[in-house]
Formats: sequence, structure tokens, C-alpha cells
Amino acid sequence: MNNIKYILIIIFFTIYVNACKSDSEKTSEKQNQNQTDKVEHNVQNPLTLTVERPSNENYIFGDKIKITVNVKEGFKEDTVLLSINNGDDIILTKETETYLWDTRNAHTGRNNIEVELNTNNQRFRKQQFVTIFSDIVPEEYTFKIKNVYKHDVHAYTQGLFYHDGFLYEATGLKGQSTVRKVQLETGDVMQSFAIPKDVFGEGITLYKNKIIQLSWESGRGFVYDFNTFKHLDEFTYGGEGWGICNDDSHLFMTNGSAEVKILEPETYSVTGTFDVYDNKGPVRYLNESEYIDGYIYANIYQYEKIVKFDPHTGKVAAYIDLSHILPMNDYKSDTDVLNGIAYDKDNKRLFITGKLWPKLFEIELIKK
Repeated sequence: MNNIKYILIIIFFTIYVNACKSDSEKTSEKQNQNQTDKVEHNVQNPLTLTVERPSNENYIFGDKIKITVNVKEGFKEDTVLLSINNGDDIILTKETETYLWDTRNAHTGRNNIEVELNTNNQRFRKQQFVTIFSDIVPEEYTFKIKNVYKHDVHAYTQGLFYHDGFLYEATGLKGQSTVRKVQLETGDVMQSFAIPKDVFGEGITLYKNKIIQLSWESGRGFVYDFNTFKHLDEFTYGGEGWGICNDDSHLFMTNGSAEVKILEPETYSVTGTFDVYDNKGPVRYLNESEYIDGYIYANIYQYEKIVKFDPHTGKVAAYIDLSHILPMNDYKSDTDVLNGIAYDKDNKRLFITGKLWPKLFEIELIKK
């Protein structure tokens, strides 16, 4: 009887061990299957993206550049999608694997070319950046002073615009930043308010009865009612804010580099960017700006110079040399750089000033 019991125990134990072994093998098989799947999803990218090199040293605005996309043999695909600067997709097939890119539809500076292939539930991408230089030599201007007005010598000018007989000015420095309405003829401040003390105020622009303002390093934008200066809204953005202007449809924002961000004016979201280039390279340190008759005029920080560029292409149209516009006897120990552009579009008057300058100038541009 005891022998029978002993035999039954051995049989039961053998069945148990085999069952555990079977479960272990299934688990191991599943793990191996997962590893196989992982390998399949990390296969080498089958895409090859080739952008035709220019015959001269640089890509020039207006060049027609051949873009070729190849797919490694063994990968099934119907189409490859090509996009330039996140624009509409261009469909490429084995029969049409090249695309002739007319850069007149692009912009100066860095352009993003991206291709995408979807095959067997996998997605592959290739990306390449192409830098385009302007195809024109900028015009050169100097100036003629038409009128001189008093300017608050304590105003660290960061933003400026003109509307209905008055100047609207934003001043900077933490704890001293303000937005103010100024009488042009006298320089008297008619209306003013201080922005938060921890914020370094920057450029302002008027859009649909709202004043929109940037700040330097805090990534905060402010929206005020034009008539009452009442705070209406705030928005955020990445990086620094320097100058801002608009063309009644878009906001254009500078950040001290050659880059200009395009913002949607109701949501303040970034819808695009471009770099400002002349025929020799990028124009950095873009600062306070003003939209004038289809072009953007921007101060170049630390230079007595304004750059005029096309917001559709990024191409520099002209440079305006304002050297020595502020007489040396008006300089004090704290007199700072040229900054501040305003335009009276009804009377075609252009105004400029600087940080802590005692004067504001109405000027006429004279071609060199």
C-alpha cells in the first residue's frame, strides 16, 4: 500500500515539473518573439535623400534644386512623401523619385527638407537642411533729419509705434518696464502703467485695438486694451522676445538672432519661421521692428543701422546707415544704443530714437 502511495507521488511530481517546464518554454518563446519584433522595428533606414549641390559655393534664392529619394530594394512601398518647411506633401513614386525644387517658393536661411516612408506598419524618415542666400545686393541708404522731438532721457526704449498723433512706447529693465502713450510734439507722457517688476519689457505692436507686448527672457507675452491699457490676456513662447510688429494678418517676432518667428495673432501660436539673409549671410541681432509698406524694418542691436527685409522671403532689401545721428554732445555716461522705429503711414513719416536718448528724430531716407 505504501509502495502504491509512493508511486502516485512520483507520477504527480513528474506531471507538475513538466507543466512548469511547458509554461517556462512558452514564456521564453514569447520573450524571443518580442525581441524579434523589436529587431524588425529597428531595421536600417531604407531611405536615401540626396539634394543636388550648387555649381557655386552657396545655394542662392531662385535656384532650382533637384531632390532625389531612393528606397532600398526589398522594401514595399506605394509612395514616399516629401515636404519642404512643413508645407504640403509632395508624392514621389518609383517612377517619379526626383523633385525639382524652385527655391523662389522658399525663404532665405535654413530650409527643412523631410521625406517619409510608411511600409509594413513601420515609418521611416530622412531630413536635411539647406541654407539659401539672397540673390540680390542690398541697397544702401543714409538719412536726412526733418524734425527733432524731445524724448524722455530716462526711457530705456524697447518698443515703439505711432498711431493717431501719438507715440506708444515700451521701456525695459526689470522693475522699470512700462508701456506709455507719449505726445509726439512735447515728449510728455499722457498715459502709462508698469508691467510686473520681475519682467524685462520688450517690443510692442498694435493689432486690432490691442497692444501686444513681449518680454525678454521670461517667455511671457502680454495683451492690453489699446484705449484703457487694461490687461486682457497673456501668452507664452519659447526663447527670448525682442521686437514685434504685424502686417494685419501675422505677428512677426525677433529674438536677437537672424530668425523671425511668425505668430498667429489670435492664438499667438508659432506658425512658421524664417531667417533674414543678404547675399553674404545671416543678419543677426535683430531687435525692435516695424512693418512699413510690405517690408519689415528692424534695428540691429549694438549697431547704428536698420535693416529692411521682405517678410515673405527673408531677403534683405536695404540697409539704412544712421551713424552719428545723435550728436556727441547729447551723449551721457549711460546713453545706450539706437533702438526704436515708428511709422506714421498716413503722412509717410519715419521716426527713430534710442535707449536713454534725449531726442527722437523724424528722418527721410536718402539713397547712397
